[in-house]
Amino acid sequence: MNATLPRDWSVLADRLAGWLPPEGPFAPAGAWKLTYERHALIPAPGGQPAGGPAGALTIEQAPEAGGPRVQVAEAVVSGATTVTTLADYRCAADPLLTPRRWDLDIRWESRMPLVPVAGLDQKRSGRVEGGELIFTAAKERRRPAPQRWTAAWLLFAVLPRLPFAAGTALAFDLFEEGELHKPDQQLAYAGEHSVELSGKKLALQVFEQSGRGVLPTRWWLDAQHRVVLAASERHAYLLGPRSKGATP
Repeated sequence: MNATLPRDWSVLADRLAGWLPPEGPFAPAGAWKLTYERHALIPAPGGQPAGGPAGALTIEQAPEAGGPRVQVAEAVVSGATTVTTLADYRCAADPLLTPRRWDLDIRWESRMPLVPVAGLDQKRSGRVEGGELIFTAAKERRRPAPQRWTAAWLLFAVLPRLPFAAGTALAFDLFEEGELHKPDQQLAYAGEHSVELSGKKLALQVFEQSGRGVLPTRWWLDAQHRVVLAASERHAYLLGPRSKGATP
């Protein structure tokens, strides 16, 4: 652990060797594709950060009439098991990119023949109808829609749209994996912080997220408003070199 780096970066230790954020233009409201390495941050017996690579996440945005389409592919690796989720969101053109319709395809794989994953695959979908959220899996389920809400993956597209200014804040409810409700979320701008990596000093902008049912998370953005790191106490998403953005 490098004591000269902020905690979110120092816990990644040698996993940062040679890493720098991608360069080039990025239009938060335009067409772009960001690919992240997912890292587990599991404390070692002595309390020092440990863990390792634990999957990948790709977020792709396409502008459309009425609001963007955001497609997600996340693979979460835990031991010999990999859970891959493909998600497709049609969003409103509001600050939270509130989902209007969504589809999820969840697939389980195991490299261990005795690990029972057969039958765990799922397909889920949902939509907003009037003032209700309608979730469809094995059967249809309805619940009142929160006043302000979004999906957890969509924060990677919401954050780039926010100004880097004192007082910038959002209050909302969150849904993870399409339907797990996490209410009373707060997202607030926390200022600029310098990080020195691979001999280069980076000026990054930080937002902090907290709320019921989630671990506090810090979001680090570059000058072009790309999320380059999202880190909680247990896992982190680090932007990969294949990410790209396009001006409108």
